[in-house]
Amino acid sequence: MKYFFVFGSQPTLSLAEVLNVLDFKKIDFSLKIFKKNFLILKTKEKLNEDELQKRLGGTVKIGIIFLKIDDFKKIDLEFLKKELPKGKKIYFGFSCYGEIKEGVKSQIKKLALKLKKKLKEENVSSRWVSSKEIFLSSVIVKKNKLLISGAEFVFFFIKEKIFIGKTLTCQEFEEYEFYDFSRPIRKIEKGLIPPKLAKIMINLAKISEEKILLDPFCGSGTIINQAILMGYKNIIGTDISKEAVKDTQKNIKWLLKNLKFKTFNLKINIFQTDVRNLSEKISPKSIDAIITEPYLGPLKFKKTKIKEIVKELSELYLKAFSEFKKVLKEEGKIVIVFPVFLIGRKLIFLPILDNLKKSGWQILNPFPLELKNEIEMTKRNSIIYFRPNQKILREILIFTPNL
Repeated sequence: MKYFFVFGSQPTLSLAEVLNVLDFKKIDFSLKIFKKNFLILKTKEKLNEDELQKRLGGTVKIGIIFLKIDDFKKIDLEFLKKELPKGKKIYFGFSCYGEIKEGVKSQIKKLALKLKKKLKEENVSSRWVSSKEIFLSSVIVKKNKLLISGAEFVFFFIKEKIFIGKTLTCQEFEEYEFYDFSRPIRKIEKGLIPPKLAKIMINLAKISEEKILLDPFCGSGTIINQAILMGYKNIIGTDISKEAVKDTQKNIKWLLKNLKFKTFNLKINIFQTDVRNLSEKISPKSIDAIITEPYLGPLKFKKTKIKEIVKELSELYLKAFSEFKKVLKEEGKIVIVFPVFLIGRKLIFLPILDNLKKSGWQILNPFPLELKNEIEMTKRNSIIYFRPNQKILREILIFTPNL
């Protein structure tokens, strides 16, 4: 079967997440096409798309590919009609991705009107759901009930071919908004990690839900809350700040009260400690994965201070990794954010990777070798997460002890 995955604003990171989750779940698949914001792959078995959508943080839509043509005019209305549900009122919409040529938007409109006419001839009322963009957002798809009372047809334009599919599931934007914006403690001014990024990082670690997960810079608990939502049972969170520990505890308490499912055998330990003394509080070789965003430096900084900031952060990170080595299992993983400072057009990274390699750490590439030349990664085997107008970017790295 052929499936498509449509990505959000961070496609490289989202692609890494999908490939690692499928590999971890031992799903046999082969890559067919990867473009800037979507992936098409082939599987031997049927995917549980609802379960996958809930698991993934960076994927906006998942659907199935059912047709390939070489000319838009060859689209068979009868074929599309078969993919629509039965009912007195049907909603449908179209989305286009890939190498979209001029005139496609007008072709989509003609197709929509033809389909409406065809349905009317059969005494079926219908509504074409459209937007200003050439594609429908997950919000539009969900709010117009296209997945329940209709269909979203998706067209992928790749060179001279057009792959046609139907969306099976979309990201639950309302759930993300609730668990993000409704929590009691949400301090943007302290550099809050986005919940979807936290989810992606947990998935990149490829560990099962019973394993022990640690966030040694827990802040207000975004990573920990996402881990709980994903079903993890053994979670430890620490922070040097007493206030941060209290914030995390408040957010966890609120989350557990508002969960839409019951948790069993959940073990959470949140306490205050300096990361440089971590091994004094946590048993040696007991942690399966460390998922964390440490202190990234001041949100506002002067260019003249950048060398001093980089030096201080480098020292903090090196000392943290020294402690990580004591508490992490030999086969354990670290998925971590490093700050990248944008000065004009220049990116300034933490210059500590050679030190880490010498002290026994290996950087893992999250992609298969055959994709190496088709993706946007740094020379450091890392992925940059960024948002418009940010001066501090996030560099996502995966480490494991070099045995």
